[in-house]
Parts: sequence; C-alpha cells; structure tokens
Amino acid sequence: MLLQTHTPRAWANAALMDGAACIVDVETSGLDGSIIEIAVIDAATGEVLLDTLVDCTPVEIEPAAFEVHGLTARDLVGAPRWPEVFAKLAAITASRVVLAYNAKFDQGRVLHDCRWEGIDPVHLAEPARWQCVMARRCEALGLGLDGCLRLGGGHRALADVRATRAVLRMLADGRPDTDGSAVLAIRAREEARGVTVDS
Repeated sequence: MLLQTHTPRAWANAALMDGAACIVDVETSGLDGSIIEIAVIDAATGEVLLDTLVDCTPVEIEPAAFEVHGLTARDLVGAPRWPEVFAKLAAITASRVVLAYNAKFDQGRVLHDCRWEGIDPVHLAEPARWQCVMARRCEALGLGLDGCLRLGGGHRALADVRATRAVLRMLADGRPDTDGSAVLAIRAREEARGVTVDS
C-alpha cells in the first residue's frame, strides 16, 4: 500500500511504479445515483484496462447529471449491467492500490451499486485500498488533505482518468500546479470581494 505519510511528490512517484496502482473514474446517474460509465487505466503506463458504459435501468439519469456528462438512457442501451462490469473491475484492482481524483465519491458509488445488486465488493470495500489524488494535490498546494479542487477533465470517465494521471505525473515530477494555483488566486480575489466561488 502507498503510504499517506509520504510527501505528495514521494507518494505520486510510488503510485507510478509498475503494477502499483490503477486510476478509476465513474460517471453516474446523479450525485447519489448509479454508475453509468467507468474507466480504469494503469497508473504507470496509462494503458486502458476498462472503459465501458453501464446499463443502470430502471434508474433514470437526473437532468443535472446529464448537464455534466451528456449521457442519456439511449447511450446505455446494450451496455453491460453492473455485475458483469464489477467482475472485471474486481479482477483489475485485486493487486493494486485504487486511485481516484475524488476517491470518497468513486468508492461510494461502487459500494452503492454493489449493495443494490447484492454483490460482495471484496477488497474494494476497504478504505485503505482507495487513495485520493485530489487530496494529495490539495496538500501540495497548501490546502491540506481535506481541500477541494476541480479536475477539469471533461466529465467523461476515460478523459477524467487521463486528466487524473496528468495531475499524478505533475506531482511526481515536482512541477508547479499552474492550473491549481490559478484557481486558488481566483478564489482568493472573489472571497476578498465577498463572492461565493464554486470550486
């Protein structure tokens, strides 16, 4: 397991070692909804290990969720159901740390769908198996592990895992987080003017 006690740079370099970790992202029918798309890539190589839509019927896609990812019920026709997708996810993640940009959300949706379908989530139920790239990015920016900063990956699962890997590589290389710093500067200006900013 990657150690959370490492600096963000050391942590990211450990995550990028061959076979150490994979990166997961899900798109859902709503904030508290079911998974309708999932992608997984190898953290070290960027190889796509899983990229699929998921048929979540009879759950409906909420309008606010559609506005984010643009997926409709029609897009999900013919897609595999969660039990089939989860079997692949469990196999891929069996010997790896699971990274996600907002790990609490992604793990929560995986566990939700496993409960819904009566599936044992096996190792994916373990909190220590999941580690959060956003938390380590925020730590590097001085916001602490509880900070929040948007990814800007495009809100489709494959694009988001690739964007997450780019953040991971930036942390590993010790490069400045120009995007993150720009967002923080905008936040600071808006807060000084008394405007609430959506991060």
